[in-house]
Amino acid sequence: MRLLLFSLSLLSIPDPVSAAAVPSENLIKSCLHAKALPPISQLEIETTEIFFQPDYRPGYSTEYVVFRGKEVGYATSRRGGAILYDGRLHLIRRATTLALTRSRQKPEVRLELAGWSLIREGRDEYLCVVDHFDGLGRSGSFQKVRYAYLLNTRKNGGLFFVDGLVD
Repeated sequence: MRLLLFSLSLLSIPDPVSAAAVPSENLIKSCLHAKALPPISQLEIETTEIFFQPDYRPGYSTEYVVFRGKEVGYATSRRGGAILYDGRLHLIRRATTLALTRSRQKPEVRLELAGWSLIREGRDEYLCVVDHFDGLGRSGSFQKVRYAYLLNTRKNGGLFFVDGLVD
């Protein structure tokens, strides 16, 4: 009986890491809109001076910018793409798809076309990468269809994927 009660008590304890890691609705909307909605703060990352490294990691070529002393960008490989932040590659195929997402496709990122920023809400900080789906959204009514990757900037922070319509 004690073992059963102990097991049930363990199940009722929330996992603080996974609960805190999911971005809030305000963070998601701010990222998708590429505009900070209160109480979010946003710091844009300029992508005018891009570096290319064909052998950043075995099998990965990378395009990145240096922002606050950290490499920020996108890596490509035959195994798939990855968001680069502070020397770490975060594979997009492993990104957690958020509940609001309609698309099954996790698109590749074009560094020079995507919007890059750091967004913050309280103690939570995320790298936000937002863009239009390839072939859509560069003009006309499809400009409202966007996808975003949100990377928790903590050392073991998670990578999330979402898409949606913006007004």
